[in-house]
Amino acid sequence: MTDESFYDWMCRHARVLGWDLDEEARKTLHVWASLAVTRGLNAAQTAQLARGLGVTTDEVTAAYLPGMRAAAMGEIREQPDLVALDADLDRIADDERPR
Repeated sequence: MTDESFYDWMCRHARVLGWDLDEEARKTLHVWASLAVTRGLNAAQTAQLARGLGVTTDEVTAAYLPGMRAAAMGEIREQPDLVALDADLDRIADDERPR
């Protein structure tokens, strides 16, 4: 997978199929992208999107998972307790490295 966002990925596939990506279509794809990277897509949603974009369900999942993972990790890293824990673990790791 590239650094391409899920929204951009969907737009690219829609254009290949000849979709007219007017404002309404772009808004719809933004909703799909938001759902995918924040909550993931269930099997029915994934199948519907795959049919509409002319791809497999595995391709849809592979396209949105990196963005979903990155968003989740960003939220985790922003948690103050986890930031402190990460600093403590880094300090411990540094103390245990051979000198």
